Amino acid sequence: MTKLLVVDDLSALRQHIVRLVKEKITSDLEVVEAPNGAEGLKQFRTFKPDMIVMDIVMPEMTGIKAAQQIWAESPRTKILFWSQFHKEAYIRELGKIVPDEAIHGYALKSESDEKLLYALTSIMVHDNPYIDPIVRGVQTRLQSKDGSLSDVEYETLLDIALGLTDKAIAYRRHISVRGVQNRLAMLSAKLFKGEDVFLKESAGMEVYNPRTRLVLEGLKRGLIDIDQIPALEEELDEWIAEEFDYEKS
Repeated sequence: MTKLLVVDDLSALRQHIVRLVKEKITSDLEVVEAPNGAEGLKQFRTFKPDMIVMDIVMPEMTGIKAAQQIWAESPRTKILFWSQFHKEAYIRELGKIVPDEAIHGYALKSESDEKLLYALTSIMVHDNPYIDPIVRGVQTRLQSKDGSLSDVEYETLLDIALGLTDKAIAYRRHISVRGVQNRLAMLSAKLFKGEDVFLKESAGMEVYNPRTRLVLEGLKRGLIDIDQIPALEEELDEWIAEEFDYEKS
């Protein structure tokens, strides 16, 4: 019997994880759910789960603070962080509290069930950690000598990679379109350090969309994993294909 603790403030997401585990991994499962980190900590102490799937941003106590206390009491407890967020601040905090002997992971809610199932199987069945490629890109960047982007700059880069328009980014981030344009300008200046953000073809001198260049730069620097870019706009795939063809020529 596998004992699983699922900690998330949304009951529908907790039930989704439980259903996925029962259908795809093991039906021999005992499950306890908790709506926040504080309650999850209490359930951990009484239930003694084999594995925990836990959101990061929750009321009363964050998943990171709950995990810190859990690992202080039981360093080998397996925890998969299941989050909508992947800010550098969270990655930094996790880097400080994960014990060397712990098996843990970080999966994004925006990804497919296949990715979540892979993460769950890696940790529950094979005792292997799983880190989402986008999160691993953040980790790589934190270890680089180039310096980190701010959370706002990183979010903007991801929005660009998603192929969102200025208006869509403004709606998503609750800011004005002018504010989005300012973010793009600052991100461009930081990524290219004063260089011209436009690429020109030798024949015809066609100017590429600067968004394309930013996406490509993100891919090159490991800030974005190409497999993680949803095809929200067909143009994005065409842009990337054109850029790579240009780079190879």
